[in-house]
Amino acid sequence: MRLFAFLVIFLSGHAWAVTDIEQGKALYISPGKGGCATCHGQTGNEPIMAMYPKIGGQNELYLYNQMVDFKNKKRRNGLFIPMEVAMISYSDNEIRLIAKYLSTNGLSTNGLSTGE
Repeated sequence: MRLFAFLVIFLSGHAWAVTDIEQGKALYISPGKGGCATCHGQTGNEPIMAMYPKIGGQNELYLYNQMVDFKNKKRRNGLFIPMEVAMISYSDNEIRLIAKYLSTNGLSTNGLSTGE
């Protein structure tokens, strides 16, 4: 009986994680909010300019902290103005979902994206 309860809880948690990733992807790709994919590419690893970072596959907490710092005007670098503007419309939970999605899009050993 304990094994059954464990499996139900484990599988339920897995289903929520997939939902979080799908929600994060939808937020990331949506041009109506911040338009992340417009500059960083569909998986975060195809930036339109060499100076834009490849953000797919980065650590989820790192991505979240960077995006929140941009939103709260705590991070200043050469690209901070477009990032402040892009992040302003996202809630902290939406940023968390985007970070979760991006963290699943790593790079393979040949430098090509392993994301969808």
